[in-house]
Amino acid sequence: MGVARKWKYLLIGAPLLLLAAPLVLLGLSRLEMTPNGVHTRLLVPVGPKANIGVHLYAGSGDAPRLPRFLDGPVVRPRQNGEWQATWFCEDRVHERTGSTDLLEIACGGSNFSYPVRAAAVVPADTIAAPANMVVLSDIEGNAAFLDGALRELGVLDAHGRWSYGRGHLVIAGDSVDRGREVFAVLWRLYALSLQAGQQGGAVHVLLGNHEQYLLRGNGTRANREHIHTLERMGGAARAFGADTVLGAWLRSQPVVLQAGKVLITHGGVSPQVAASGLSVAQLNAAQRRYWQGDRTPSAALDAVMGPAGLTQYRGYFEDAGNEQARATPAQVDAALRRFGVETIVVGHTLVEQIQPLYQGRVHAIDVNSNTARSEVLAFEHGVARIVPLQTRRQLPGERPLVRTRRLNLADADDWRTLQRFIASSHALSQLPHPY
Repeated sequence: MGVARKWKYLLIGAPLLLLAAPLVLLGLSRLEMTPNGVHTRLLVPVGPKANIGVHLYAGSGDAPRLPRFLDGPVVRPRQNGEWQATWFCEDRVHERTGSTDLLEIACGGSNFSYPVRAAAVVPADTIAAPANMVVLSDIEGNAAFLDGALRELGVLDAHGRWSYGRGHLVIAGDSVDRGREVFAVLWRLYALSLQAGQQGGAVHVLLGNHEQYLLRGNGTRANREHIHTLERMGGAARAFGADTVLGAWLRSQPVVLQAGKVLITHGGVSPQVAASGLSVAQLNAAQRRYWQGDRTPSAALDAVMGPAGLTQYRGYFEDAGNEQARATPAQVDAALRRFGVETIVVGHTLVEQIQPLYQGRVHAIDVNSNTARSEVLAFEHGVARIVPLQTRRQLPGERPLVRTRRLNLADADDWRTLQRFIASSHALSQLPHPY
């Protein structure tokens, strides 16, 4: 065979080999999924005993069935006074239109009730120090812990209704993501905000970085079974859209609360935020304008959504360099003086127990792990007190139960899974950064 002909075959064959190689790897890959059949990763072989796990965020699955699991409801008010509701129960989507004050749902042998017509309650961003205030953070879709802790603290009665009178409940960010009961947590807090307002109390649901992710369409931290149910209900963007009860309510929430001499936010007040000169009202207004479509880069948006912003800052705990350098005592004092407070309360960064830092000027309360002490921070007339809890977080283990099967390139459903993966990855790549 002549040299020219060899080069011809080589030039033709090389691209074919390049095209065939990915197909061969795909043919050897496996789909990882939850025990209920929702896909979690594509395991691509890179050696005899090694795989690369490619995360799947498209909500695909092998005919998933989620026993006794209710997700939603997604409720949209209509101009004629009616509402339209969509929810997922076990393995299928349900819809209903109505005009009653309560939406009643039966699912998996349990009954649920949602206040779908009441006007949302959003307390003021700056308040006098309440006689009683409880602060939790990083609930992350853990409805069982939220209910158990609030009952133990006397915030809820035995029937799950508000029993804290004129007291204030503060969730210092990250009510959502990770756990799959995001809707259950949000509807619980929404209902309690209505009940508390009727008794002179209040529920403050501060936005953390995970609420920001959720409302911006970044589902990379969401529970995969929750992603599956959201996709079945039309996708996360629609489920938490501004035209829904919960979506509108979340968009109205603050990123920082001042209660007397206590400032509460999710990540913390960086030196950059303190130096910005922005007030509590201005910071919260910047976040709300963002949800209304004002995305123009600004110092205010940096302060609420940037790397050193209120929801992302970790400078009280670690030195990550540049914008996240460890805060000095002088910088903490400057932040306190800027807002006229004596204490800053933050979640976001895990600690093994609620910790007073900087001689009590900062309180770290993110104990969302199975190894941390189960505690909550309470204030009585502005004085902090750490309250131990019997209720535990009971989070899934580091290695959740999964099952796998070979990816079948002869199966049209598996090709649709790959197409959905590509589409969801492209959508995530289009999200602007940092906001």
